[in-house]
Amino acid sequence: MADQLLTAAMDQDESFHTAYAHGPVWDAFGLTRAAYLVVPRRTLQSMPLEWQERFVALMNEAHAHLPADAFPEYAVRRQDNGKFVADPLRDYRHTGPIPPKESRDEP
Repeated sequence: MADQLLTAAMDQDESFHTAYAHGPVWDAFGLTRAAYLVVPRRTLQSMPLEWQERFVALMNEAHAHLPADAFPEYAVRRQDNGKFVADPLRDYRHTGPIPPKESRDEP
């Protein structure tokens, strides 16, 4: 019985590390060494309502599943060529949504 529990725990641990190091998020970052994904509020609010609802639900699930220290507070400043620059996406209150891309299906 103890051997079965140990094997099950090892299998679960193995699948966790495989999903962590070789899962969809790992793949989405590609070969970059980036440690963060920063998404402006205006970008999120410009998504279709269904996507916003899914995003918020997933973040709520993440907060319920992971410890508080997995979500530290950060301040973000935009840079261009190593210099701080004005961020046009920062003003989410007065600029409205970002228009979607044009459809590429047009003749």
